[in-house]
Amino acid sequence: MRLLIAASFALAAAACGEIEQSHRDGVELAGGEGGYTLEIRAVEGAQTYIVTAPDGRVVGGRAAGGASALMDADRVRALASEPPPEGETTAPQVVSLRLPGFSMTINADQDDENGNGRVALSVGGGEGQTVVVNADEGGPGDEDDRAYVRITGVDEEAARHFIAEADELSPGVQAQMLAGLGLE
Repeated sequence: MRLLIAASFALAAAACGEIEQSHRDGVELAGGEGGYTLEIRAVEGAQTYIVTAPDGRVVGGRAAGGASALMDADRVRALASEPPPEGETTAPQVVSLRLPGFSMTINADQDDENGNGRVALSVGGGEGQTVVVNADEGGPGDEDDRAYVRITGVDEEAARHFIAEADELSPGVQAQMLAGLGLE
């Protein structure tokens, strides 16, 4: 689980680079206002990947125990509307940076029994792009660990890349997700 949490933070950092570059280059979001929303929810060794298109289409895949499957559309919509899994306590804020068109906050708590953290980035203001990563090591062992990554306002290419890089999902599930969004 620690690897998944580290990967979540790395994903956020990579997304920030893509967000910054697209704003610097003046790239418009593909697919309409607001762009795509990408989510990973990891709870107790299972990972759920959700992609929501600007037109409301939503697809999801779930991976656990070395197997993966495309999720039912109704279940994906219900899950996408649920608040993300969060730990029982809120970590203290350790960094806060606000500049015109950009904000970043980092909350972190690390002790011998429980570690959790949250990174939130926003670029471009109101309809801009955001990255939120929540990670919670619920205690000894992996059974209570949770991680959540949500990236909003990305273009079609970033949505394709997100699905293609979801190594826990089989190529067949990845292809079905792309087809469900019309991105094949």
